Amino acid sequence: MLRKQFFAIPLLAASLVTGSARAESPTAPAQAVLQRLMPNLAPQFQLALIPKPDRKDYFRISGTQGHIRVEAATQPTLLYGVNWYLKYVAHLQISPNGSQLGPPNLALPAPGAPIEKQALYPWRYALNENVDGYSAPYWDQQRWQHEIDILALSGTNAILIERGMDLVLYQTFRDAGYSDQAIRNWIVQPAHQNWQLMGNMCCFEAPVSMKLLEKRSHSAQQLIATLRSLGITPVLPGYYGIVPANFASLHPGAHVITQGDWNGFTRPGWLDPRDPNFDKLAASFYRHQHALYGDSAIYDMEIFQEGGAAGDVPVPEAAKKVQQALMRDHPDALWMLLGWQQNPTQELLSSLDTSHVLIAEIEQGRIPREDRDREFRGASWLYGGLWEFGGRTTMGAPLYDYAVRLPKMAARPNSRIVGTAIFTEGMDTNPFAFDLYTEMAWHANPVTLTEWADAYAIRRYGANDPHARSAWQILLKTAYGYRADGNTQHGERDASQDSIFNSQPSLTATRAATWSPDVLRYDPADFAPALTELLQVAPALRSTETYQYDLVDVARQTMANEARRLLPLIKQAYDTKDKIAFAKLTKEWLHDMELQNQLLQTSPFFLLGRWLSFVPPWASSPEELDRLNYDARSILTTWGDRKASEYGLHEYGNRDWAGLTSDYYMVRWQMYFDSLSTALNTGEAPKTIDWYAFGDQWNHNQKTYDATPHGDSYDAALAIANTLHLAPNQQSEAHQ
Repeated sequence: MLRKQFFAIPLLAASLVTGSARAESPTAPAQAVLQRLMPNLAPQFQLALIPKPDRKDYFRISGTQGHIRVEAATQPTLLYGVNWYLKYVAHLQISPNGSQLGPPNLALPAPGAPIEKQALYPWRYALNENVDGYSAPYWDQQRWQHEIDILALSGTNAILIERGMDLVLYQTFRDAGYSDQAIRNWIVQPAHQNWQLMGNMCCFEAPVSMKLLEKRSHSAQQLIATLRSLGITPVLPGYYGIVPANFASLHPGAHVITQGDWNGFTRPGWLDPRDPNFDKLAASFYRHQHALYGDSAIYDMEIFQEGGAAGDVPVPEAAKKVQQALMRDHPDALWMLLGWQQNPTQELLSSLDTSHVLIAEIEQGRIPREDRDREFRGASWLYGGLWEFGGRTTMGAPLYDYAVRLPKMAARPNSRIVGTAIFTEGMDTNPFAFDLYTEMAWHANPVTLTEWADAYAIRRYGANDPHARSAWQILLKTAYGYRADGNTQHGERDASQDSIFNSQPSLTATRAATWSPDVLRYDPADFAPALTELLQVAPALRSTETYQYDLVDVARQTMANEARRLLPLIKQAYDTKDKIAFAKLTKEWLHDMELQNQLLQTSPFFLLGRWLSFVPPWASSPEELDRLNYDARSILTTWGDRKASEYGLHEYGNRDWAGLTSDYYMVRWQMYFDSLSTALNTGEAPKTIDWYAFGDQWNHNQKTYDATPHGDSYDAALAIANTLHLAPNQQSEAHQ
């Protein structure tokens, strides 16, 4: 199969980056990952890097009780060998949302026989460009390190780093004649900055401070050094022509194409790559990037991301010039493009050297695209996993498209699939999907999901519990049971629905974010028993981080689904002017939201305070703290200024978080219901509420929120179950 010819690229890249690391031993960085993630178990692993003569990547597990030996050709594969052992020999789990590592004095069991698996693909890539907005913009080094550790243990060998590219832009345009103030007014604040790198916007909440640019650059240098020490390729943004809109005023005659708007924001200009100024800017960009962060094997660039205009510029010639500029400074590099919406077009690909192109195909969970090898004109491509938008907390993913379609497509003769790409817009939701998707890089054949889910339940909680297995079979058939069907009439259906508790209040709301799915892909009544089953998991298993997370997540989702039953009843009561029913139902709605907030505050993964706690250390003055606080809050709510928000971006980053639910979503619904109640009493039309003004005021608020959880998750989940008549004792009574 053709994909086997590509192994030399990442193995060479890994050897180059690891060779520069000053580690105590070749496996010291990998051993440090184990020490951070599982300090009690780490000493029981012996790691060894042993390349094979054929240079193919692999891992091999052997050993005796308490002495587990894992060998591999590269560190990411070595770490995935440890993960495979944890999953399928020890029945333990490390996940983005909690770990289950057994008792403190556990002696790891020996494998019954040596286990060896060949790596099927050279690339196992991670991170959507938007992760730097919806999850990571203000993470500190420790939080980023934890994410890298989880990704590394999941076998990832290429990770996108956008942090720090703002300083590259600053230096590039200072070289081009811009003043310090002018270019700092153009560069966007951290939570929105990745959209500037994609050519979607500029100038939001300006100016960015020089101290912040320097802090972010220093942080990026540390992150990139960490990746290289682990043999992970840091994927970096490339330069494709974005410029401030007034570039031609400083460089008379420069051919700059106005790019219009993106969702209500004015895009940066695009400099014609045939223009003599382009080569100067590209050379400056790559020179500064190299000086700050070194080089990469992969550079990420989208010329016309979600729109944009070529004007009178011939797209094939422009794309060729962009690639030539990249290849001049990085002759062996790959240009990573997105297989997303209409991109990359045949026109753009027609002039490229596709042997130096890598396409992350990220629509397979929405539209079954079976002919990508031809459509991508021979370019290598990654089978992407995109099951979450905006950092939203909804449970769901099209697992069939990963467990069954991926291996079938990769097995075709001369397949150009060379890897996988975790492309969720936010991180650390849906650990079930994350576990399955990252594992599919190691399965040559389709996986039977019912069997896989049973094994997942065992390692997730540490025992073969019938209620845990039953819960996950229910979840598999409902939240994780949908698949790509090509239906484009109901929003971004590669993701699951979001919560209408989080929607801008309306009696006809069917989604919170403008482009979210407006219908459920399953019957909520089929989902709800998963909560009943989880509440009956054996008491001895309930103290694990993994169980605690899942219980909160399933109870949260069950309550979110309840809103879709309740809202039409509220509308009916209002339309029929039934004041008593309206008062009763709206009181129930707000009580449900209060119960949900009480549940969410018991988990570290559902706290607004945790998100906001990362912001203050980046600020160098009270004024800057105000800007950064607004930046971090607005990405969750209004998203941008009034024009962009009302265009459709508001609520795109909605999520079920304690604090956000109580102080933002609940307050809005209370205001709305009060206005409707007044209308019922007076017979007049309801008062119009300026939702943007409300959101903008909240975004400027300085209130702090708890960054650590409090309360008991089981009690809070049980309270929801009791309210919804799903508690185990209620179910028993119902069947008597």
